[in-house]
Amino acid sequence: MRWVREAPRLVAQLAERHVAMFVVGSVVFWTLLWPLALVWWVLWRIDRYRALDKSPASKRERHVARLLRWYPAGWRTRYGDEMACLLHDTITAGRDGPRLGMNVAREGLAVRMALPERRRALAGALLGLCWIPLIPQGLVAGIMKSVGTPTRSWFLALYAPDAYQWPLIVAITALGMTMLAAGMTLARTSHAPLPD
Repeated sequence: MRWVREAPRLVAQLAERHVAMFVVGSVVFWTLLWPLALVWWVLWRIDRYRALDKSPASKRERHVARLLRWYPAGWRTRYGDEMACLLHDTITAGRDGPRLGMNVAREGLAVRMALPERRRALAGALLGLCWIPLIPQGLVAGIMKSVGTPTRSWFLALYAPDAYQWPLIVAITALGMTMLAAGMTLARTSHAPLPD
């Protein structure tokens, strides 16, 4: 199993010394020899698992660290110790399980999305993409359906059976309008300071 541990270091050395050979080797390896890559990855994970401390305290510490990774680094710096103590107490009390993991994941993602730069990025994505369901997939498809144009082109709703075309056009237009409204709301509120 020593070669499994040494493989990442050898790959890094090859990538530094022979870039072209590394690129060609990577393409060949990942396209033709992917089953070997999968076997290597499984062996690496087994070797890594064997090296871990298996005491209950170490397992609990790793579980708490995994749960805390749902939160951004700045949040962990500020509140991480308190949250780690709370998670340790919760796990020790026997209230660990999928529900705890899902709650921490949900709240961690909410904190990540509450950051102003993330909200601005989401607002930009919504405002940039809302026009696809709103104009071409919704309004233009509705005009083409009402005019009776036989060309379906790339309009999704026109490929549905006749009974479902109008409801689908309305739903796609509503999706575009919802994306537009959400993007405008996020863009307006992303500049406001967040409460502590």
